[in-house]
Amino acid sequence: MLPWFAALTTLAAVLLAALAAYVGWRRGSPAGAALAALLATGAWWGVAYALELSASEISTKSHWGDLKYVGISLLAPAWLVFVLQYTNRRHLVSRKLLAVLAIEPVAVLLCLFLPFSHDLVRYYPPEAAGDDTPVVSAGPVFWFHLAYSNVMILVATVLFVVTMVRLSTTYRLMALVLVAAALLPWVFNLLYNFAVGPFESIDLTPFAFIVTGGVLVWGLFRERLVRLSPLARGVIVENMSDGVFVLDAFERVTDANPAGARLVQTTRAQLIGLALADVLARASPSGRHTSFSFDSSDNQVRIPDDQDVERTYEVRRESLTDASGRPAGHLVILRDVTERARAEEALELLLAEQSRVAAALQQSLIPGVLPRIPGTQVVGRYEPAGDGHEIGGDFFDIFPLEGGVWGMVLGDVSGKGAEAATVTALARYTLRALADPHQAPSRTLRDLNDRLLAATESERHCTLVYGLVRPRADLGVVEITLSLAGHHPPLVARRAGEVESVGVLGTALGLLEQVELHDTQIVLEPGDMVCLFTDGLVEAMHERDLFGSERVATILHGLNGHPLEEIAGELVDAPRRFHGPELADDLAVLLLLAEAPQVG
Repeated sequence: MLPWFAALTTLAAVLLAALAAYVGWRRGSPAGAALAALLATGAWWGVAYALELSASEISTKSHWGDLKYVGISLLAPAWLVFVLQYTNRRHLVSRKLLAVLAIEPVAVLLCLFLPFSHDLVRYYPPEAAGDDTPVVSAGPVFWFHLAYSNVMILVATVLFVVTMVRLSTTYRLMALVLVAAALLPWVFNLLYNFAVGPFESIDLTPFAFIVTGGVLVWGLFRERLVRLSPLARGVIVENMSDGVFVLDAFERVTDANPAGARLVQTTRAQLIGLALADVLARASPSGRHTSFSFDSSDNQVRIPDDQDVERTYEVRRESLTDASGRPAGHLVILRDVTERARAEEALELLLAEQSRVAAALQQSLIPGVLPRIPGTQVVGRYEPAGDGHEIGGDFFDIFPLEGGVWGMVLGDVSGKGAEAATVTALARYTLRALADPHQAPSRTLRDLNDRLLAATESERHCTLVYGLVRPRADLGVVEITLSLAGHHPPLVARRAGEVESVGVLGTALGLLEQVELHDTQIVLEPGDMVCLFTDGLVEAMHERDLFGSERVATILHGLNGHPLEEIAGELVDAPRRFHGPELADDLAVLLLLAEAPQVG
């Protein structure tokens, strides 16, 4: 039996040593150091006791039995220091206290290792030589040591229990567990020392220490024994301003915080067992809750408060699972977002009004219905950039002049907003006033440049194409003389299918006093069409690729002979498909088609 028991005792010592090493590695406080020392003393006790049991000679047994007292004598002081450290009495653990606590263990060890005083502690009687499990006899110093150690253990344990109980009922579980763990080896040691029944010859204290060490290490480093997290979470939830509801797997309320009960104007007890959707339906104004669904992650409900003022709540829903990962219920949080919702509604109204004003001002810069030029068809389209909240600088116009001549202009003022709209209106209406059928378009644009420089202080410039349109019914053609002020050249799509750019690029207006401008004359035969456009069409970009004039020419070629409305629609839709739903820049298109002369 003894070899097996010695082996088990050795295993117990190894386990205690491993726990001590683990605590020493993990320790982040003085209490951890004290616990490591406590476990190390138990491990030394177990090792020495295993060697004592394994020895066959009485002298060898006595030697290892004496060395066992290195751990035995230090055990009670280590437990006291641990309790003082853990109960936040670190100030008491001074060098002076440690010196005082060392007096008794040192005295006991000196008695053991001095021959003349050895038997005052312990000894094997002569008749023990032939016994397989000899019983050790105790001297007066041993009984003093036993009384001293037990008093110290009791004082430390009572101190720990009193401290824990005074703090909170939550700490009573911790006190009970630790006391049970501490007293277990103490009880076994008393049974051994007082030779009670089968414990007379076998000391089970090292084995009991495995339980003690495991409880202390697991509790302090893994579970902390006192589960303060649920307490803290409970305090937080109870004091939250958000309504919190705990639902079971069947969507019934199992718990709610005070804010949640106040929100639906009922008591927590009355909520238990009710379906939350029904509770919210009753609390919401008639018809307002019908769109609420737990299947959506961004729901909002409107619920009146105790003063019957409707407030908006954002609903968040989180799944609860058990330890195996199976669904156990849900946590629903209702957060008051009334002020945010009101601000969002006000912003939406403001943006809608801004869009309405921008659209109205933009409409005033672009004719709602273009006049009909004899012998032609004319279509104009304008598409704002982005969401249309800002006024753009693109414009076009057609207006009659003397002698059956018509003015035609399409332009683009840099920038957006009120200042751009001011320059746009100035350019459009000043050009109308300056237009002269007997004067070359380039000359008229030079006069317009002077007016813009004199009337505007901003650095906004304007690019445009201005032309004089002369329908020649006698020749069955339409003659156009145009000038480009820093603008993209128009494209002419011939009836036969060819597409060509026309005009000579000149200087933009509103920047320089001297501008370089040129006049170009084109003739449209029946079925020929000229396309004027702003840079919002050709400069639409996808990644690093521009839409470009070539794609515009491809569209004109592919839709040759189609109605102008269809062509104009494709010219404003194609950049959206290319760039994205919202254009980066305003886009304006003006198409003029020469018709065949009417017969008879």
